[in-house]
Amino acid sequence: MAKERIKKDSEEINKYKHNGDDFIVDIYEIGNYQIQICIKGPDDSPYKSYLFFLNFQFSNEYPQIPPQVTFMNKIFHPNINILGYIYLSILKDDWRSDYTIYTILMNIKQLLKQPDADNSFFPEATSLYLKKKLELNFEFEKKAKDWAQKYAIFN
Repeated sequence: MAKERIKKDSEEINKYKHNGDDFIVDIYEIGNYQIQICIKGPDDSPYKSYLFFLNFQFSNEYPQIPPQVTFMNKIFHPNINILGYIYLSILKDDWRSDYTIYTILMNIKQLLKQPDADNSFFPEATSLYLKKKLELNFEFEKKAKDWAQKYAIFN
């Protein structure tokens, strides 16, 4: 069942990609239970104009169990740790079997635009992000852009 669902989800992504959703750049099948997706940083974020690769690792119990999703590029973000693991509630306790890969991608897009400071996965990034919110400090954006320049692909 997992392979069929992954195939169906991949087809859904291609449909959105070809209908003008420029967040999703491309999807690559790596193996039976693994895909990589190239995304573009959202326009209203410090990641604008940079490409990032996400690795999706599925179990044979997908969609009953969420995939493990990681950033393959380093990214300076409060909810993504140095190893690329993402804190996203729908990939943990809030997972539902009707969620698709596209659902996950749209949640990641929103997270890139609006970090969740209550669920920190990278304390340094969270600290700078909170300072930005309180003091109009732009150090978070600067560091996020610096990391994007260093580790992502400029588009």
